[in-house]
Amino acid sequence: MHVQELSFGKIGSRKPALDISVDCIFYYYLSKELQISAFYRVRFCKTQKRRSFRFILLPTRCDTIDYKWNDRVVEMVRERCELDHALSWLSTLGGAFSALGDYFANCALIAGKISVNQLKLALRLGDPTIAARCRLFFSLSLIQQQRFKLARYIIHEEYKNAKKSVLVDERLVKMCRGIWSKLQYEHSIHKSRKKSQL
Repeated sequence: MHVQELSFGKIGSRKPALDISVDCIFYYYLSKELQISAFYRVRFCKTQKRRSFRFILLPTRCDTIDYKWNDRVVEMVRERCELDHALSWLSTLGGAFSALGDYFANCALIAGKISVNQLKLALRLGDPTIAARCRLFFSLSLIQQQRFKLARYIIHEEYKNAKKSVLVDERLVKMCRGIWSKLQYEHSIHKSRKKSQL
């Protein structure tokens, strides 16, 4: 048996506490209302002719579990696990194609498509940091495809957003700088090749 005591009178009141047996859930809402509403508290004390109470908590008569919400939470957790798994799988696959993208144009194209799919999952998960990394991975694919202008824009925007963030992710900032260096290097090689062909 659980007992909860509430007192709204002066210390040393002559009248002993009144025992009231109530359902656990009913006590929760009653105690909240007594604490929040001064009007309700005064009327309750006047009606019961006491200022101190001992609430004897009884078991609830019915099951109070919200099964519909429980089912919804289970689905959300399962979906999150599946999305995390898919994102990890795509990261491994994307990394492999990205490495080959320096040598094969079709691999660079596939790596870009994988990055887009990763971005969709990251947005579904609601993780802005992962989404930013996916956009940077996509810019890396663009560099390999010699689409330097769009890659430059993406890297610049991600770097600017990373620096403006309340909590600056240094790894993301360094990632931007690293890909920016690759952009400059690949662009200089591309220009040199074009000059040599003239």
